[in-house]
Amino acid sequence: MDTWITDTEPSERFPLYTRANADEVGPDPFTPLNWTLTWEQGMVPGTADAWIALGTFTEDEFLWDKPETYGCWGGYFYNQVSLGRVFGYRMPGATPDAIDISFFGQNPSVPPYQHDPRDDNEACSAKLGESFGAILGGSQAQLGADYIAQADAWVASRPDLASISDTELVEYGRTSARWQRPGWDAYAQVVIGATVGPQIVQGIADAVGKPDLAIQIFAALGDVASAGLPERVWDLSRMVVASPALTTEFDAGVDGLADRLTANAEAAAFNEAFTELLLSFGHRGVNEWEISADTWLINPTLAYQMIDRVRRQDDSMSPKLRAAEAAARREAAVAELTALVEGDAETSGLLAAGIASGQTSYRLREGGKNATVKLMQEPKLAFRELGRRMHERDHLQDPMHVFQLLESELDAFLADPASFTDTLAVRHGQWLELAEVEPPYLVMRGQDISPISEWPKRKAAAVGEAAPVGTEMKAIGGSPGTVTAKTRVILDLADADSLEPGEILVCTTTDPSWVPLFMIASAVICEIGAQASHAVIVSRELGVPCVVSLANASKTLPTGTTVELDGSSGTVKVVETA
Repeated sequence: MDTWITDTEPSERFPLYTRANADEVGPDPFTPLNWTLTWEQGMVPGTADAWIALGTFTEDEFLWDKPETYGCWGGYFYNQVSLGRVFGYRMPGATPDAIDISFFGQNPSVPPYQHDPRDDNEACSAKLGESFGAILGGSQAQLGADYIAQADAWVASRPDLASISDTELVEYGRTSARWQRPGWDAYAQVVIGATVGPQIVQGIADAVGKPDLAIQIFAALGDVASAGLPERVWDLSRMVVASPALTTEFDAGVDGLADRLTANAEAAAFNEAFTELLLSFGHRGVNEWEISADTWLINPTLAYQMIDRVRRQDDSMSPKLRAAEAAARREAAVAELTALVEGDAETSGLLAAGIASGQTSYRLREGGKNATVKLMQEPKLAFRELGRRMHERDHLQDPMHVFQLLESELDAFLADPASFTDTLAVRHGQWLELAEVEPPYLVMRGQDISPISEWPKRKAAAVGEAAPVGTEMKAIGGSPGTVTAKTRVILDLADADSLEPGEILVCTTTDPSWVPLFMIASAVICEIGAQASHAVIVSRELGVPCVVSLANASKTLPTGTTVELDGSSGTVKVVETA
């Protein structure tokens, strides 16, 4: 297999793409239906809409019949580098290099920005300045609130999927997937806007010689949508710890656990709380931007597994306690930085606005993400029901094969599903093969993409030379706090049970399915990521020190290495080798 059916053509105008920081969105290959429907008709144009709304680009700068804001090769999702660089060039006070770091972290393999005369646009620069001035004044609060309300209304409009026709199922699946276009218009605006306040605060902190304060100021903000999830899981885990009956049921394993808990009278309060968890967060799960992936509602065992892992943690590591400590550090940092500039009225006012904007934007960002993930569950449910029906009728060898369809094939599939049986089975096998290879780090127009058959196999374990004692590494500080502890490298959640309480988690990147590990680990190191990545946001809310964009950490800091980690400065020092 040299190419895949969803491979995109690199954009002439925006030619550079990277897997950097893309694992959060697409750790595994996207299915054909996910890319050609949800992404090509939802997120891709929605992100372009957001760039235009902010003033970065004009409508005629995009080719609307081809995906340009993201890419997909070998089924793997790619971030757009060129778009962000044009934004950095046009944005007053920014630079392409600064945007590279902000969005993608430290990635020296990415070639530097090359100026294109088409990047010059004074009108866009002026509008960007106006937009970001308004964002500093809180203009996005209503945008975020309106979108979250709209997402809830869309979800509430779901028909009884079990009773509608096949044609109506496909129509609902298509419609709900396309909700991602207006959703990502709002969400992407908020994500981009969330850089305004922190950049102002960081600039002021740097100017007074206290750069670490900027990170502390945006920790443990509270009211962050994604942080409510681990708190609920923690509370459920404490119910298990406190109950011998529940402990016995969990000790017997998660297989069949739901049935055992239902039959156990002593589990009534736990079952009620678990049901409330699914009502609030049932749309969360693994690989959340893929419509074939499980959610907690679809597969509650995923949630039971999270609770099972977290119940092993000591009470002293409660996310509420750790967040309270981080909140105290945040308040102290705000007071210290404010005092350092109080003699300068202009800087004091700018600092206050930057802090308020940044803290609000982080909440909006996570609230928007939660809403977009909630919308992802709708096409998941619709097409799973269609797959179930077609499997029962012997038109699909496996219900999940429905996700191997291209969006353009849906109508033909409804008309003659039997004609797709073998084709979809073959595609499913090829898609599984794609998950075993490592995609290129960069894709650039004008440079040949090597055939998929030549892509290296993914490594099951980190292989490389460990760093010697005394080595000090510099990455991006994500969440404040200092820790000295042993590392535990986990590259696959299948190995999550090996993480012992108090160890430092070392991984490539994280998504919400990794959240229980944040409550077990004393700190987190990610090989990729930036200051707005999932690991950073969750770590800050839970009070867990975090460092991101530490390249090759899984190789240089193998399991058992004792390190000193400073989440504010982003430094990691080797104290003792494994």
